[in-house]
Amino acid sequence: MAPISLPVTVFFDSDAMIAGSASTAGASFALLQFAELGFIHGVISKQVLEECRKNLFEKLPEAVLPFEKIVERCVTVNSPPSPRFVSLASNQAKAKDIGILASALEAAARFLVTFNTKDYRPSDTRQIEVITPGDLLFRIRSTLAGAVEK
Repeated sequence: MAPISLPVTVFFDSDAMIAGSASTAGASFALLQFAELGFIHGVISKQVLEECRKNLFEKLPEAVLPFEKIVERCVTVNSPPSPRFVSLASNQAKAKDIGILASALEAAARFLVTFNTKDYRPSDTRQIEVITPGDLLFRIRSTLAGAVEK
């Protein structure tokens, strides 16, 4: 496992953003803390922002305020993806997730963090890797530990 060059651009899917807003105990929250500290350049799209707000208002209203603070402090919200990237992503994700992958590709994200890794099939995993929050957290911690040892 190669070390990650930090800071690294990470695109957060809705499920990871919701998890990080709802609980301070998980890997999603830890990754968002790394974003606030500058180890990660966190990115979401307007689609992710709207999906999170809708789901949080309906299902976890107590997490709405933490979510808004996280958006303000930890991530950049990008505009909808251009048609070029939507076309590029069209055969690499489930239909409902094409816009997410397109946004991640357009943001030049190295990682797309999601619990639904099976929904994405990027053709070039050297360009973008779809990964769970826990797996990315492990890799970043390993990278940081290696840097401390040197």
